[in-house]
Formats: sequence, structure tokens, C-alpha cells
Amino acid sequence: MNRDEKIRTARELCEANFWDELLEFTRGWHAENPQDAKALFYRGVGLAALGKFAEAETLYRRALQLDSTDFKIWNNLGGVLFEMNRPMEAMRCMEQAMNLDPGNKLGWSNLASMVGQLGRHEKAMEFAERAIALDPQMVEAHLHRAAAAKMLGKTEIVKEVSETLAKIEAEKFRRAR
Repeated sequence: MNRDEKIRTARELCEANFWDELLEFTRGWHAENPQDAKALFYRGVGLAALGKFAEAETLYRRALQLDSTDFKIWNNLGGVLFEMNRPMEAMRCMEQAMNLDPGNKLGWSNLASMVGQLGRHEKAMEFAERAIALDPQMVEAHLHRAAAAKMLGKTEIVKEVSETLAKIEAEKFRRAR
């Protein structure tokens, strides 16, 4: 199996939430290719999904030693650090991720979630709006925007988001038929 096939397999295991299988798969992948940052990254994804944040952090940091230009590694490291109640380190990782890929909607949405949880609601709205500008159908970003607006007492924005989400869901339903 070549590297692209390994990455595809790892993604499929992630999408199916087959975490134990992902860990087993990446164990072999890493043994075969110890210098492949993606093997460490996907192993970290599996560990983080199982709530093993400290172990995931270790793997993400090792992956960054091999490839410090991968947005996803920085993004995921920020996520596990946030889960481990290390918000300042998490924010630095997210900022690095966004410097590497400012057009990544998931990164902006994740950043909106983090700053919102830290009580920085204006910033959360700003970051959510950046994600929405990149993908107007991104439900998660709309939810972050609504949560921030609610905390700021901006009920008109909460109502607007509710209407937008209803339209997005109606469109998904229409397409599914």
C-alpha cells in the first residue's frame, strides 16, 4: 500500500469512527515508516477521539518535528491542548495553523469555538464569520456565531442564524430526495 492509499484508509477509518482499527492500522504504518508525520498524525487523531489527550499531544508534537508545515497537525494539537485546559498553548497552535492555511474553514470554526469558550465572544463571532464566508453551508460555524451572539445579547443575529440553519437543513433534505 502506497502512502496515498494509507492516508485514504486512515481518513476512512476516521470517518467511520473506527478508532481501535485506526490505532492498529497506524501502529503498523508508523513501524514501516517512522519518519512519516501523517502516520503519527492519524494515530494522534485516534487517541484524541478516545480521550487520550496527553498521548495524542505527544504524537502531534513528534509529527510536527517531522513536518511543521502541516495545518492539520497544528489544528489538532491546539484541540487536544484546549481539552487539557491549556488554552493559551492551544491558541498559539491555532494561530500557527491559521497562518499556514488562512483559507481553512474548519480552523476558523475551531478557533471560534475556543475563543467563545474563553469568553471572547466578539472574536468568536469574527472567526465564525470567516468560516461562514468560506463555506456558507457550514452548520458548525453558524452555531458558534449564534452562541457568541447570544452571549452578547444580539438576539437579531441569533434569529438570523436560526433562519439560515433552517434553510440549510431544508436544502439538504431537498437534495436527499
